[in-house]
Amino acid sequence: MEDAAAAQMRSCSTLNTFCHETQREIGHLRRQLLARDSAIADLKARLGKYERTVVHAAEGEEPVAVGPSRSLLESLCGEICKLKKKLKESEVKAQEQLEARRKETESLQSQMRDKEEELDRVVRQPDHEKDLEIKHLRSALAERDRVQATRAVLCNTLAEDADKLRVQLGATMRVCQELLDRLEKEKKKGGRSEEQQVKEARDPSETVWVNEAVLKLEEENKQLKSRVDYVEKLNSNWQKYDASREEYVRRLCQKLKESSGVGGVQSKTGLLQQEIVRLNCLLEDRIRECERLAREREDRSKEDQEHIQMLKQQVLAYIEDFKSERADRERAQSKILDLQEEVARLQLQIRKQSPKEASKTCQLHPFRKKSSKPRTEVVNEALLASSADQASSRRVVGMLSASGSTRTECRGTGEIQCPSCFIMYDDAHTTEYMKHLEECGRL
Repeated sequence: MEDAAAAQMRSCSTLNTFCHETQREIGHLRRQLLARDSAIADLKARLGKYERTVVHAAEGEEPVAVGPSRSLLESLCGEICKLKKKLKESEVKAQEQLEARRKETESLQSQMRDKEEELDRVVRQPDHEKDLEIKHLRSALAERDRVQATRAVLCNTLAEDADKLRVQLGATMRVCQELLDRLEKEKKKGGRSEEQQVKEARDPSETVWVNEAVLKLEEENKQLKSRVDYVEKLNSNWQKYDASREEYVRRLCQKLKESSGVGGVQSKTGLLQQEIVRLNCLLEDRIRECERLAREREDRSKEDQEHIQMLKQQVLAYIEDFKSERADRERAQSKILDLQEEVARLQLQIRKQSPKEASKTCQLHPFRKKSSKPRTEVVNEALLASSADQASSRRVVGMLSASGSTRTECRGTGEIQCPSCFIMYDDAHTTEYMKHLEECGRL
């Protein structure tokens, strides 16, 4: 008994240990989820910061907002939401399973406590009380044997009475059937023709015989009715007796159960041991299931961690691409600013030309003069010159050198030639030449 109680205490302590470990594991998983949520929020904030970056282009152009692709962000956010939803579902399922296991463990522990209290109560009973209990049980057993014998005798007598009543009832039913047949025949005879009635009236002997038969039938009918009443009374008495007998037997069985409750302590001990073994097996099954669920949760958390790492790598790669693109734009912007400064410097040099050179200019078209090159060649050269960034830089450098050479060539004539489309301007239209030069530079 002491070994069984010690085993029960060990099983209870094991259950408590598993419950505490499960609660700690749930807290650890919650902390991991909070850390992941904070990391995701940080990444979202960083992405929002990059989305708000705006690059200003040249004058007259709209600013360009640099940010990640909306479809990429939506896909990333969708994946993150799916992962968070899966994590929440797994956490809810684990919580429900743990709650069910906890309730089941509490019920098992309460059952074990009840069994232990009953065992302790039986063990702590003194010897004289045990002897008195044994005597009481023996007397109860003798009383039960006597009651069983009495019940057997009563059952036999009642069975005999029931057989007799069944025989009487069958005979009564046969007599009733015969009477019914006779009554039907009499009714049929009552429908005879008038001639037969006249003949019967003429024959008094036959009338007397019929009256006697009717009286005899009435007497037999009364006797049968009295028999039926007697049988019904016996049947009701039998039913009352059967009900009282069943009630008495039920009370005796209840008393026997109550009396045998203490006497079957030794038998109950074995049953309790079997119940404890069954509960221990059930507890081991639940523990194995909890371990399996914990392993599944760990596998899912590992998969989620790998997915989050992959998403982080994608975000970092996107950030690097964005930084490189922004650096390229900044370099292009700086080049554009340098070229604008060079153009302004050239405009200043052109404005400082001496008025003597302006007087020696050739009389050209009042607004502009086209070069001798064909128009198709000029357009082709302009399109080829504006094809790429490197070609544009070379074109600007060539434009500057060509403008210098043109000024030296036409210094005596006072004409200025566009290095891109080779259109000629005189000194009187310097402003139009500068505007045209800026337009060609943009193209």
